[in-house]
Amino acid sequence: MLLVVAHGGSGGMQVQVGLLARGLIAAGCEVVVAAGPGHLDVGGAEVRRLPRLGARTAPGFARALRGVAADLSPDVVHAHGLRLAPFLALGPRRRSLVTCHGVDPDRLSRTARLVRASRVAVASCGEGPRRLLASHGVASRVLSNAVPEMPVPLDRGEIAARFGLDLATLLCVSPARLTEQKDPLTLVRALGLAPGVSGVLIGGGPLVGQVRAEVERLGIAARVVVSDWLDDARAVLAGADALALASVWEGQPTVVLEAMTAGVAVVATACPGTSDTVVDEVSGLLATPRDPRSLAGALDRARDETLRTRLAHGGLAQAVDHRLDVVVRQHLSAYRRLLSGDWP
Repeated sequence: MLLVVAHGGSGGMQVQVGLLARGLIAAGCEVVVAAGPGHLDVGGAEVRRLPRLGARTAPGFARALRGVAADLSPDVVHAHGLRLAPFLALGPRRRSLVTCHGVDPDRLSRTARLVRASRVAVASCGEGPRRLLASHGVASRVLSNAVPEMPVPLDRGEIAARFGLDLATLLCVSPARLTEQKDPLTLVRALGLAPGVSGVLIGGGPLVGQVRAEVERLGIAARVVVSDWLDDARAVLAGADALALASVWEGQPTVVLEAMTAGVAVVATACPGTSDTVVDEVSGLLATPRDPRSLAGALDRARDETLRTRLAHGGLAQAVDHRLDVVVRQHLSAYRRLLSGDWP
């Protein structure tokens, strides 16, 4: 199996590639990962490095990927991220598959045209992306994301002391890069409207300056901390009272599955992808995207410990379907269908 990703990093797609690589190896498959620059945790899988993918470097990226595929002659080439569909079209389509890990609705039409032109088999990581693609003439099959094993949670008191937060408030964590997609400004404004809630935004990113400036403007620096990515971010999440996520679109967010697995209540926006992963009032609380007041209301409700416990139990029950062994079996079945010509 050849798994392909445009670049490394700590994002959900890269986490999924690493999980799938380890799971396929455990299932007896030979796995090689072809990836652009950046760290990837892929267990024991061999990594073949590709050049950075950009407008000027696309030809070199294509040549390097063709070279890896020709050298390995894999049974299946499984790329992650729709931007890779045109590159798969240059190889044997019958053995090639690309998974959509979410698509920006503002770019959906153009993305769908490129994918249709590639004539490559498409999978979606959840019902939200599948429906969006189908609305633009791209048929796909759902291949769920897996959830990694969660680390031992940090003690709640340790989290509060580390970030200088008041233990009497609801301790929310948002491990997500500060990008337009994640809409951290709406989250900060929601926290400003919820005085009984503290928040730690972990991830850094292009909007970090704007987010920190907004925290200062609102006068909430005593209970809202903006941090770069932390190596123990998942342990911080596991010890928090709640996950807070304000995205405007997602695929099947790994961080939500991680919170569910850790028994942490989920408070998020009902954007495409998240609203198909979280069952409102059962495994989390959903608010209106880009609406600070709606999200603030959900965060304020999550201060109720009885409600959080009920949501955590709902999340734990739902996360079982995303165990790595379950997801690997689903992928292996999909690969057999792909090779037999039965797709989607």
